[in-house]
Amino acid sequence: MWVELRRIRRRIPNLLLEVSIRVILLMIVCFMQVKVKPFLHHITESELQNYMRPRKDSFVPPWLMVIIIVFVPLIFLSVPYFLTRNPEDTTQALLAWTLGLTINALITEGTKLLVGRPRPDYFFRCFPTGVVSLEQSEGLQCTGNIKDIMEGRKSFPSGHSSFAFCSMGFLSVWLCGRLRVFSCNRGEGLRVVVCLLPLVLATAVAVSRTCDNHHHWEDVLVGSALGFLSAYVCYLLYYNPLESELSGYSYLVTEALEIECNTVDLDVDLSSFTSSKENIKSDQKDR
Repeated sequence: MWVELRRIRRRIPNLLLEVSIRVILLMIVCFMQVKVKPFLHHITESELQNYMRPRKDSFVPPWLMVIIIVFVPLIFLSVPYFLTRNPEDTTQALLAWTLGLTINALITEGTKLLVGRPRPDYFFRCFPTGVVSLEQSEGLQCTGNIKDIMEGRKSFPSGHSSFAFCSMGFLSVWLCGRLRVFSCNRGEGLRVVVCLLPLVLATAVAVSRTCDNHHHWEDVLVGSALGFLSAYVCYLLYYNPLESELSGYSYLVTEALEIECNTVDLDVDLSSFTSSKENIKSDQKDR
């Protein structure tokens, strides 16, 4: 018990550092969204034909995105704790998942601001009435809401796609590890299907962004790849590789198991040594 308490005390500073890193990254992303404007490159009147798709409401509204990228993974990642009452594995899963989300958010938002690519419906964000205001000296003069116009310059990469594939991609990889799909010849069809379901949901979210005219297909493709890559890299920072015999176990849990096994071996050796010593003493008395 005391050994366990000492181990928990040693991990508290590391846990606080991990949480602080994520909070700092999230604050940077929030600052970029509120204070930093996207790059505004010159758009000629002839280029507007590429951005004249009609405006539509998002097929996947914000409240549904929150459920998909936050609550669905949170429920699955918390299941091991309720089954085993061991917080270590769930803690490592949450740390890897949240690190992937924050890093993905930072890269996605930073790229949006640097590129400043107009969305497919940018024309009607810029000119809600459909009447173009063009001055030779200053180019296009938008007459729409400034917030909508700035958001219209954040097409590349797709944020919905990157977040969906980051969160659902992590859940998919985590399930592959827990179900040991790529290790011990256990890649049965049902396990594979279960692991692919989160990616199917992420794909549906990504494709919807081209259907509702919020993104070009290149935005969706790059955003999806960025999100999944962020999730997979962060998974490998905390968990053994999927093809490993220890697939599904975090490095911290693996280390704890190794220490426990070494302790058991040491106890066995000590007990063997003690019994041997007692046998020698009894033999000497018999003589």
